Amino acid sequence: MIERNFTINDVKDIFYAIGKIIQSAQEWERDYKELAKILKIELDDEHINTASLNKLNEKLKGESKLSQKDYENLKDVIDMRNYINHEFFLKDFDKSFIEIEEILNEVQFYIFEANDVVSNLIDHFRGGQIRRPTVFD
Repeated sequence: MIERNFTINDVKDIFYAIGKIIQSAQEWERDYKELAKILKIELDDEHINTASLNKLNEKLKGESKLSQKDYENLKDVIDMRNYINHEFFLKDFDKSFIEIEEILNEVQFYIFEANDVVSNLIDHFRGGQIRRPTVFD
């Protein structure tokens, strides 16, 4: 069951939720870039700090640092994040508050889960023993 972080009663609640999702996504992106640095991933034409999540995801998979399953799961969450950043207001802003609440809670949930996947990988490559269970397991 997806945890409800947001209750949407008015437009202000939507903007608050979007802001929190963007914050969570930025934290996830920061950690994903940290993983790439730990693994000394090199990109052809740009620095890790300016690389997109899709580019990092592709590169980590290409260098066998991600399993096919992790790659696909993270790609799906990247797509969700991109949807919030680039499409939500154009496609779904006019839906009911209940529908919007479900969408936003789902996206936030999966961003948190993706961050746990990345944190697990960081811990693994640093020799740690911590393992956070995720819905992707």
